[in-house]
Amino acid sequence: MTIALRKLQPTQSTTNNSEVSAMNIAFEQLLIEFEIKPTAVIFIDLMKFHLKTVERMNEFANRMLNEDSPFSLIVKMWKEDVDAHSYTDKADFVYDYYRDKKAAFERLFQEPAHDWKMDRYETDDPERIYDTYLEQGKYSHMTEVAMFA
Repeated sequence: MTIALRKLQPTQSTTNNSEVSAMNIAFEQLLIEFEIKPTAVIFIDLMKFHLKTVERMNEFANRMLNEDSPFSLIVKMWKEDVDAHSYTDKADFVYDYYRDKKAAFERLFQEPAHDWKMDRYETDDPERIYDTYLEQGKYSHMTEVAMFA
């Protein structure tokens, strides 16, 4: 079963609020269609992070036809995002870390960088964080790296 999500066509009457509302409705359709309970807040947060556009939500809905569970698909999409968008150079991470720590963490790990996750780091040295990330492997999570950095 596929969810028919449509892309908003920009018009003069389209406002940011209506676009956000349409995105929220499309996201809610995914949750209902794939029977994701509202109590799965961490999983829903991860979905929101990876499914930021209607195109990405449609991709998720279409790929679910060949998947056993929404969780396994989000994990696959997360790994694809790490491969495509994560840092490959320490200097870039260090530079971005000093400009916007949260955005740098989100790009490195391809997951939401909540304050409680960032607070788990005992160091504020981005080089040490990046080196620990490499030691733990490119598919490691923020909280995992925080234990060793």
